[in-house]
Amino acid sequence: MITGGSQVLATSSSTGKMIKDLNTDKSMYNPGDIVKIYLDIKNDTEDNIEDGTITFKFKHLEKEVSDSKVVTYSAISNGGEAYINYEWTVPNEDYKGYLVQAICKNEDGIILDTETVGVDVSSDWRRFPRYGYLTDFSENVDTAKYIWTLKNYHINGLEYYDAQYRHHKPAADNTDVWEDWTGRDIYGDTIRSYISSARASNMVNMQYNMIYAATSNSTDGSNYWDDGVDEGWGLWYSENNQHVDKRGERFTFFMGDTPTGDSTLYFFNLWNKGWQDYIFQKENESLNALGYDGWHGDTIGEWGEMKTADGHYITVKDTYTDFLNNAKQALGDKYLMCNPVGAQGIENVNRSNVDVLYTEIWPWDHDSEGIQYNTYGALKKEVEQSRIESGGKSLIVPAYMQKDYGIDNPGNYFNTGAVILTDAAVYSAGGSRLELGDDGKMLNHEYFPAENLKMSDELINRERNMYDFIVAYENLLRDGQNETDNEVYIYDKSASREDETGNIWYSTKADDKYQIIQMINLIGIKDNQWANYDNSDKTPDKQTNIKVKYYYTDDINSVYVASPDPEYNCETRNIKIEKKSSDDTGKYIEFTVPSLEYWDMIYMSEDEPISQLDNEIINGSFENGNLDGWIATGTNVGVDDVDVQDGDYKCYFWGTESYTQKIEQTITGLENRKYTVKAMVKQNTGNTNISRMELTNYGGEDVHVNIPHGDSYIEIHGTVEVKNGRLNVSFYQDAQENTNLQIDNVYLFLS
Repeated sequence: MITGGSQVLATSSSTGKMIKDLNTDKSMYNPGDIVKIYLDIKNDTEDNIEDGTITFKFKHLEKEVSDSKVVTYSAISNGGEAYINYEWTVPNEDYKGYLVQAICKNEDGIILDTETVGVDVSSDWRRFPRYGYLTDFSENVDTAKYIWTLKNYHINGLEYYDAQYRHHKPAADNTDVWEDWTGRDIYGDTIRSYISSARASNMVNMQYNMIYAATSNSTDGSNYWDDGVDEGWGLWYSENNQHVDKRGERFTFFMGDTPTGDSTLYFFNLWNKGWQDYIFQKENESLNALGYDGWHGDTIGEWGEMKTADGHYITVKDTYTDFLNNAKQALGDKYLMCNPVGAQGIENVNRSNVDVLYTEIWPWDHDSEGIQYNTYGALKKEVEQSRIESGGKSLIVPAYMQKDYGIDNPGNYFNTGAVILTDAAVYSAGGSRLELGDDGKMLNHEYFPAENLKMSDELINRERNMYDFIVAYENLLRDGQNETDNEVYIYDKSASREDETGNIWYSTKADDKYQIIQMINLIGIKDNQWANYDNSDKTPDKQTNIKVKYYYTDDINSVYVASPDPEYNCETRNIKIEKKSSDDTGKYIEFTVPSLEYWDMIYMSEDEPISQLDNEIINGSFENGNLDGWIATGTNVGVDDVDVQDGDYKCYFWGTESYTQKIEQTITGLENRKYTVKAMVKQNTGNTNISRMELTNYGGEDVHVNIPHGDSYIEIHGTVEVKNGRLNVSFYQDAQENTNLQIDNVYLFLS
């Protein structure tokens, strides 16, 4: 008889009772690289563990790409710790996302915990940018710690915010230490140390600086014209400008009183060849002096019609494309990106030769069609429009969460739901975010050093999941997918293609292989405003058993769901096609998604499923409300609707006196091959002598999967190789008085 070790995979949700962290040594990797995997264990099971195993699995989407590897660990007492390192050589294919799964078992083969981490194999960060920021350039920063923290979110590009000397002179004369415009001391060696650590993690380093600004009136008496800037390159508000009180004045922006006196920005004509030659030279000098990899250009948005010194009328946004194309040429092998604030003129940046797209979106601005940027749908629309305009690039969106709330309530926590829904809106559309920086902080203000709000432990964990997810599934999120108009119908739940509250908000896309449905849960939230300045509750009502009807184009034989929600833990789950037919609208399939908390991604293909078959366990979820399909031996069994794992019903064993109980069914007509049986079980009261799932009569040695005592449902698995076309599946318990067993969602899959 085979026991314990027959279990495969793990419960989708991490228990947190053993695995404290799972990460890798770099943010991204080149094809064929060796990934160093770090697993931190702390035994919080309240039991001493004699020894055990860690099984590592390596997947691209639904398929395993390498053989599983098993690593043993020695005895760990309750509260004890262990650290396990493993090396995995990634495949040689470029621009692929992978998911590494670690499954922790004890000496009996019982799964104690599971965790996942994403791995990005990309030789160039521009394909799948994940942007972060740095603001602390003081003398004694633990730069390696900051980079390590951001590496764990797979950040592969860094914005060095306000580390420049002055906008028109980004490199100070003394690059050892200088004051920024606010009077902060900036240490050159700190920047160099960041850059060194970042490059070791395969991150690129972008110097922040305005593309058309200079400062003056410094307390030290310096002025931009003393540094070679010609006032004749400047801009003035035209006599037609909508800002009536500024007509005829120099185009400037007051940043606030500072100790340095550099409080006002003066702006220059981006079309002016003199300004271009000047600022390109200064940027190259600065990038080379400190070792940056590129220039992150900034603007202050669109302020209407301007006038040049020689009397020409322009709008600044119309000058972006020419300036940026010339800048890219002047920078040579350095990277270039630019922020058209408020997405004003973003189409001109998108069509230029910038390497990466980026725009700071504000909820009061409007797009070129007059649609206000204040909703989740508006963010999605801009991401998709930018992809089209740029020929496939992924837009980075630094939408500052809860700015007003943070100003009024410094020291409080971010609203977790608000952050996750905004992330979901951007990522599901194929975009990226700028939200994380320094030693694990989150932005809520356009002046990055302002740290008004902080992340809760829950939000930190969800963000780690989010970034693992966008790495593991980058090839479905932003790798050539186009929007489709395939119809979707969701039974018994409100649903819409629009981001309307009270609905499951869905969208459809497709690429050469997959058809995709993105589902974001807006049921139970107050509004669809992403900024959440009033800190309204953005926790949606979790949905379960979501029955979907999808009208397909190319044939579909397999359906999968994946999600960053903790219940899925970034893993792919197979979904059974319940019906395949056609009607007046077209060809369709029907299937049921187990749950939706914030964001689910369903992807479908013509390929035969990895784990799906026609010969099913009858009434495996007990949704008939009875034991149809099962044979019961003993009287201590029933079906009810209390504490179900999923759906409306579960099976239970229970007795006030000691008892033995068994339920079983035999599946026949099976093809001779490997199968896996999965079930959700919970045994949380009393004491058992034996509690297990049994797989028998398949032509091989009996497989017994032990069911542990615990406070919550866990997923158990057993795998067999059928040799006689049949398989008996049973649950057996020999129990003392007042002892339970709960069983739900029993499924049979191809292995």
